Amino acid sequence: MIPKRMKAVHLIGIGGVNMSGVAKLLRRAGVSVSGSDTTASELTHELEELGIQVFIGHDADNVPPDCDLIIYSSAVPELNPERAEGRRRNLPQMTNFAFLGEWTKDKRVLLVSGTHGKSTTTAMLGFMLELSHYDPTVIVGSRLSSFPDGNVRFGESDLDVIEGDEYARHFLEFQPYGLIINNIEPDHFDIFPDLDAVMNAFRTLLSQIQSKGIVIANADDQNVQTLIGQERAALEARGISIQTFGFGSHADQQVAEYAIRGGEQVFTLRNTRGLMTRFRLQVPGKMNIMNATGALTLCQALGVPSTVLQDAVEAFPGIWRRFETVAEQDDIMVISDYGHHPTAIAATLEAAKDFYPGKRLILAFQPHHRNRTKHLFEKFVESFDKADALILVEIYDVAGRDNKDDEKISSRDLQDAVLKRDLERTISRPIEYAADPDAALEILRRWKRRGDVILVMGAGDIYKIANSVLK
Repeated sequence: MIPKRMKAVHLIGIGGVNMSGVAKLLRRAGVSVSGSDTTASELTHELEELGIQVFIGHDADNVPPDCDLIIYSSAVPELNPERAEGRRRNLPQMTNFAFLGEWTKDKRVLLVSGTHGKSTTTAMLGFMLELSHYDPTVIVGSRLSSFPDGNVRFGESDLDVIEGDEYARHFLEFQPYGLIINNIEPDHFDIFPDLDAVMNAFRTLLSQIQSKGIVIANADDQNVQTLIGQERAALEARGISIQTFGFGSHADQQVAEYAIRGGEQVFTLRNTRGLMTRFRLQVPGKMNIMNATGALTLCQALGVPSTVLQDAVEAFPGIWRRFETVAEQDDIMVISDYGHHPTAIAATLEAAKDFYPGKRLILAFQPHHRNRTKHLFEKFVESFDKADALILVEIYDVAGRDNKDDEKISSRDLQDAVLKRDLERTISRPIEYAADPDAALEILRRWKRRGDVILVMGAGDIYKIANSVLK
């Protein structure tokens, strides 16, 4: 429980994108904030520039004498010395999402959930509501250039737009007024052993929506529709409005027309009354059409006029590490992307092919988490099909989330399997293994040539090389 009078809060794992957002939220509220993390990063430097004390490395002495509360990332183990110090001093401790759940309990929370597209959809929703003068507070798992604080926007209304992370069932800390479900797939196998476990977590989330709230659900996703079909009667009995979106004709908000023209996506939405509204979107990919449509459908359910939303969609600039163009030189483009699940990889490659036809597409990919790589191995192998050249960087280890058997899996195994698949497909393309991102950078510099589109992808630390490829 959050202490009624907080003067000082210490955050362990403060360099995480959500944790740093919580730090900014507390600082804005006049609380003295400190924190620690294992390594320095753009986010920790940003916090230091705001006057927040950040310790690199964990030590009991980092916890300030006047600390009232410790907030920790779920990646921080119980034996962490700062958590141990908190227990010794009987300080209350909670995860960042537990904190946010309590912090926002008197607000109308608009929660964005799903296996893919959460950050972009959250940013789009917050951006649309901002330009519509709904003045929301927004906490997103990325950074948006139009938000002065990047991953946080501070508003004065009762609307809080939050990215709802399913990992460790974090999204169950909230009782949302509005919920977007983008998609549901197996992932986070250390938490969810199978699809049923994932579905049950989303089922519980639906039961926590406020009465007379709003559910926006992807009509093209079979798992989402199965869930909504099972829970519809219970939701409607509580006065909850359910609206669906997608390309399929059965969607309440249907993407009826879609085209790529002049470096932008143009799409038309048709609602249940047959009214058609055209939108322009600068960020590539059908997945972003779906992200935008989910956000648009919730905005319209809140009463935002379509004419205002048209301007907001066209003005949306994209976000950090989501198909983000980071460098262009000598007719070579470098794009940084956070994709780490096979579905996201395949969708991003398709978007690049559609947006840059005729260009050679080089993918440098760093898998994230050995356990995920093992469970989705065959899907990963297939997901790289549209890359014209492929670099597979050694798997980024996530502390505390792998078991002993997971240690056997390597990106070399992926390389062997992709080469075998290419042989069966009777194709030949460059495929190399890189022991780390720096090795991948050397390969990219050796391979690059005029006309290339280079995609640097992964949820680990590979993004750090993206800006150096053309130097």
